[in-house]
Amino acid sequence: MTKRYPYLDLLRCLAIFFVVVLHVMTPVLTNQGLYGSTSWYVCLFQNSLNRAGVPLFLMISGYLMLRDARTLAVGRFYKKRLPRLLLPLAVWNGIYYIAHALRAGEALSPVEYLRQLLNNGSSYHFWFVYTLLGIYLIAPFLKRMVDAAGVREQLILLAIVLFPGAIRPWLNMAGPIYIFLFDPLMESYLGYFLLGYLLGSQRLSKKVRAGIYLGGVAGFLIGSGGNLVTASPEGVPLPFNMAYGLNHYLVAGAIFVLVRTFFETHEAGLARLTKPLASLSGLVFGVYWVHVIALDLAGSFLGTAMPLPLLLALETVLTLALSLGFSWVASKVPVLRKCLL
Repeated sequence: MTKRYPYLDLLRCLAIFFVVVLHVMTPVLTNQGLYGSTSWYVCLFQNSLNRAGVPLFLMISGYLMLRDARTLAVGRFYKKRLPRLLLPLAVWNGIYYIAHALRAGEALSPVEYLRQLLNNGSSYHFWFVYTLLGIYLIAPFLKRMVDAAGVREQLILLAIVLFPGAIRPWLNMAGPIYIFLFDPLMESYLGYFLLGYLLGSQRLSKKVRAGIYLGGVAGFLIGSGGNLVTASPEGVPLPFNMAYGLNHYLVAGAIFVLVRTFFETHEAGLARLTKPLASLSGLVFGVYWVHVIALDLAGSFLGTAMPLPLLLALETVLTLALSLGFSWVASKVPVLRKCLL
């Protein structure tokens, strides 16, 4: 039986909360007509925190898979892991494709469905699942690499992965000389996968943890401040929203270590939360699949005839409630659980 880590269950729940809030708030943040309003500033400063959601998902997967000896068995690993992604991916692509086609008054086409299925999906949030699919394919080989390397070598590997996608852009923004050197050897999202393994498997001293927390604060301030100073009534470019920007690594890493340390320090007192967190964590992937539909329904139901801060709060609560309710019901029906969760 696979050991459960309550702090990972809490991180998974935090991650989906961050993702939902991000999708609620982003239309306000990117609306230059709302630039300078109180709601815009709220969305700006929550943005740097909520963009840690997807990194946390990848870090959790990285820790669990890269420490598990079963990951080394390539065929068995693929047989177990890939269907869990591919079947729901095919079903949900169909659901979103049909919903979008009916809304737009377009005729349904199996060819168009297949085109979207093979081209990053029929909804904007599916990109994460396609990215995760690619990481699953490389996970057994990455496992062999980290097993054969010490911590120093693992950190060097992480730096190599991060340089072209997360570090080089910062150097090019700050310096007078444009640096190229080399393209990504592997997609930089893989860095989150490695980082989760490193932060979850190592015993971190108080000094190291303090440095990680300071890095998280710095990442938050740089991300928020950088996006703030580049925004204006003429446009909101958000240059620090790069999905694998170094600021997001710093924030996500700090949250991961903070939650892990809190649970390890208060293990006995938090024991009663283990089962509720495990149950809630089991619904998270279903929430990820369905929350965009739930957000559309919440927006249609609530309308716009209320103050924007209240509307955003209600959209968040209603989207989470609808998504969790759907996932809970689906989890009770075996065929739905297999196809949708």
